[in-house]
Amino acid sequence: MSSKNTQRDDARAFLLVMAGALIMVAIAWIVGMVLKAPMLARFSLSLADSAIGLIATAPLIVLLFWFMRTNLPMLVKFRESQIDFFAKIGFRFTPLRIALLAISAGVSEELLFRGVLQSWIASALPVSLAIILPNIAFGALHARTSLYAFIAGMVGVYMGLVFAATDNVLAPIITHAAYDWAALIITQRAIAARIGS
Repeated sequence: MSSKNTQRDDARAFLLVMAGALIMVAIAWIVGMVLKAPMLARFSLSLADSAIGLIATAPLIVLLFWFMRTNLPMLVKFRESQIDFFAKIGFRFTPLRIALLAISAGVSEELLFRGVLQSWIASALPVSLAIILPNIAFGALHARTSLYAFIAGMVGVYMGLVFAATDNVLAPIITHAAYDWAALIITQRAIAARIGS
């Protein structure tokens, strides 16, 4: 395959992933309109909530570093499958792409799961259920394996707690995007180490 075709396939694969994030934002907007829970109803620019979002990233980063170093067989196997998945995703991880992926995932997923679904459920049910129920779907969205679905669901619950604490979807957007940014950088380094470049 020529270098030009490889570059074209690389760009196409990345744009497809970015289009998926845009589709999720559109879904959040439509679902929010239908449920009468607009995706930006609980969004405001706030320096304090931005700081909470960044600080809330710290426990996730600590867990990520532990995960990358643990020797527990089940987690080693899961870690290797994650690195394999991202190594074969179909595009290179450049610094700009990592930033765009992190921001787009943080924005699109948090607007739908926290901004719309958690807000809507909280209007009728206790906040504990509003935090738990959307994350069953959040985990299912990430169900490449049952362990990944469970971990994603637990991380979603954590994002739900950040949202409940601030009542501003900006905070979990920042937490999610900052965590994804760190995770993708670590993954990119693991891929590079594996192929020796």
